[in-house]
Amino acid sequence: MVGGAITAALAGAYTLGRRTLFRRSFRKIFGADVGTQDFHLAYALLSLKDLTPPDPMPYRKPGSPDVHISISYPVSFPEVRSAKYLSEGIASNRFSPPHLTSDIDLNSRLDISFIAFGGPLSNSKSKDAIECQNALLRFDNQEFRSPKSNKIVVKRENGFDYGLILKVHPNQFPKRTWITCAGVGEWGSSGAAWYLAKKWSKILAFAGSKEFAVVVKVRGGQDESAEPVFQVTSLAEAENSGIG
Repeated sequence: MVGGAITAALAGAYTLGRRTLFRRSFRKIFGADVGTQDFHLAYALLSLKDLTPPDPMPYRKPGSPDVHISISYPVSFPEVRSAKYLSEGIASNRFSPPHLTSDIDLNSRLDISFIAFGGPLSNSKSKDAIECQNALLRFDNQEFRSPKSNKIVVKRENGFDYGLILKVHPNQFPKRTWITCAGVGEWGSSGAAWYLAKKWSKILAFAGSKEFAVVVKVRGGQDESAEPVFQVTSLAEAENSGIG
């Protein structure tokens, strides 16, 4: 009985130690704030342009053309997919679920940690991360460029969408972690979010706790096809990787 109790205690200690090590590894990618009140999933809040003539119920239900719907602000479907991937990934690793907050609600807040979805034209928090002084890549919703020389670093192939996973610690708030999953198109954004949520251990293998930039290519309609085609952890690497 004593031997059994010792074995059980050792097994419990091993499991706890492994879980602790796993959580530390997860935080190396997502930052120390993951699982706290200061960690947000930032989605882009959108609005419908003025219609002529005005339509008080401008939205339709797919497959049900006779159903008319009115909502104040729409949310894009790729961002819903992205939020689902990341919230499930964070929760499955035994962290408290993150806050799902619009970029407009976070617009004036910088002393926080977040993962933003969508390009800098649609999501103001993605723009904050990409325009951060120490960001390793620049992205204008079309091309991925090195910050100093402005060289294009990825040659895009026809038939694929592309997305950027960018992590920065802003100089003014170095303990915070800003991450964006920003695509050329919708599948680039959600494919990048899928890769971050499901393949974060691969990012950990090359980046550790460093800032990083990863560009993935993804086939339309298949987030799970996302694979990295470019990844760096320093400005020097980004500058030396230009293709033109």
